[in-house]
Amino acid sequence: MLIMGSISHFPSNGYPFRTKEPDPSRPAGRKTIDALCKRRYHKMQNTSEVKQMKKVPAILLAAAMLLLCLFPCSFAEEKDVLVSGNYRYRLQEDGTAILLEYTGEGDYLEIPAQLGGAALTVIGPNAFKSCNSLVYVDIPSSVTEVGDYAFFYCRNLSIVNLPDSIRTIGRNPFAACESLSTINISKNHPSLSLQDGVLFSLEDSRLVFYSMMLPKGPYDVPEGTKIIGASAFYACKNLTGLTLPETITSIGRKAFYECERLRSINLPDSISYLGEGAFNGCRSLRSLKCPDTVTEIGSSAFENCSSLEELILPEGATAIGNRAFCNCSSLVSVRLPEGISLIGDSTFAECRSLQEIRLPEDVTYIGGAAFMNCFELREINIPEDVTYIGKNAFYKCTSLESLELPDTCYYIGAGAFYGCTSLSDLTLPMMLNTVNADVFSGCAFEELEIPSRVTAIGDRAFLGCVRLTSVEIPGKVTTIGEGAFQYCVSLEEVDLPESLTYVAPDAFDRCPKLTGLPDLSGLSAPE
Repeated sequence: MLIMGSISHFPSNGYPFRTKEPDPSRPAGRKTIDALCKRRYHKMQNTSEVKQMKKVPAILLAAAMLLLCLFPCSFAEEKDVLVSGNYRYRLQEDGTAILLEYTGEGDYLEIPAQLGGAALTVIGPNAFKSCNSLVYVDIPSSVTEVGDYAFFYCRNLSIVNLPDSIRTIGRNPFAACESLSTINISKNHPSLSLQDGVLFSLEDSRLVFYSMMLPKGPYDVPEGTKIIGASAFYACKNLTGLTLPETITSIGRKAFYECERLRSINLPDSISYLGEGAFNGCRSLRSLKCPDTVTEIGSSAFENCSSLEELILPEGATAIGNRAFCNCSSLVSVRLPEGISLIGDSTFAECRSLQEIRLPEDVTYIGGAAFMNCFELREINIPEDVTYIGKNAFYKCTSLESLELPDTCYYIGAGAFYGCTSLSDLTLPMMLNTVNADVFSGCAFEELEIPSRVTAIGDRAFLGCVRLTSVEIPGKVTTIGEGAFQYCVSLEEVDLPESLTYVAPDAFDRCPKLTGLPDLSGLSAPE
């Protein structure tokens, strides 16, 4: 069985950053600045500078012409937009109109069948988005298509009439319509079906809309349904459980977004894809078994599932999107399928209870903030083929004690191990050529061998490494950045190479035990 934090700044751990003092040579008063501006203006009068200023309108005109040449489509599209009353629309190639935006504040609205004499056939995506005045909408029989999220977040909309003429309906047009209790369609509608208050598209056997007004309890999706559409159950806070038929093949983007009372769901073996954000915000979901048929888990699929303690991932999965398990704060242990080769950005960020995870041997890439603020993470393996560790990848993994990085890893991003205050045993890869900014700030190691290929040590790279006693700078290093070893209070010995061309003035600031350091003032100004 597979068992699948706020970000604070470093000073909270007792290692203050260096602050810049105000420059007393710079004028601070408003009056002084105004006086300087006036003096400068008088000097400009009757000079060539004033003549240059007269050229500004011509320059602006030329810039506008350049933008028109570079982006002709944007200007043309806006030019093609027509207005009829409170409706903005565009004519299509067949001469019919597509409604782009409703700008009025009507409550009981009968959408006209014609706009400017052209038959209205399409209600475009987001056309009525956030029209909170709407209570009742009657769509005319000229309309054949309702676009994606056409009435998104119309909070007071309660009744909608859909004509038989509609042939195509996009991604849940009524997502976040929290008052919508009645959709009227004919019993023999050729393209739509309404079953127990749930709207279906017959064209693709898709569940389109589940009302937020339906009573609290579980729901059984009817047999024959193939797709749970995008945002179909968007923020349905009364949904507590779900049973899916074996005919379901995919779950769309944000299908169960913010279904915060959803505690259980079965995923049948017919499913192959979980869309982006599919279960994002399902805070009551405690366990889930993904069937072996699932090969791809979309970005943010389980983000903010804060009660999720157990997750069984299929062995056949080959892709897990960014932020897939971000802020699953109850997850304790994870084992990923062997087919996974990439750990995306923020995949396990804020998994504050995660104690151990085993990465598959095929992993070559660990993205930015992948394990950020995994405070309880004590053990993780880094596979031999990993070449890239992104920015803030293990930021503030405060329980991580030891780590061996493979020699194949040539890049470790800024802040990758920032604030890993228990990390005392670390082996750096021989292929590393730059120690980036903040990368080991606050770590607990006493000694560290910097690889011979390294040519630069970035700003604050080892800031606040209070146990570090000695360090040898390799012979190829040319620059040491600002505060690179600042507040290394136990540092006693540094071996500097002759290759250095720049050492920041505060690179070794507040290192009280470091004595005998040569005069580096000649290296404090970069070439």
